[in-house]
Amino acid sequence: MDGFEFSGQGRLSRVETFTTKSGKNILTLVIEVNGQYPQLVPVKVFGRLAERADEWKPGDVLSMTGRLGGRDWNGKVYGEITATNVEVVASKEQRTAGKHRDEHYQAPPPDDDSDVPF
Repeated sequence: MDGFEFSGQGRLSRVETFTTKSGKNILTLVIEVNGQYPQLVPVKVFGRLAERADEWKPGDVLSMTGRLGGRDWNGKVYGEITATNVEVVASKEQRTAGKHRDEHYQAPPPDDDSDVPF
């Protein structure tokens, strides 16, 4: 059995850092996923992928793939979502620049102004 995989995209809400007792940092990307029932999805990143965390800013739309897993501890199962690839689809700056451009856009005047009422 190869594993249980996922792919998806959403807007980065925040990046949380947890330091283990051994001093290892675990990064969790909190992703906002819209829909009929919007949700926050915690996705962990490790190793070289975690080193790229400076590239991701809150508000960026991220596309990611990874694996789903979990552990049994004291009779309870705890799920875990781990990213294996993360790409920025649209940065917050790109999205806000597009909005400002649209707000200030004015349609060019018609080629023929013979129908002007005055």
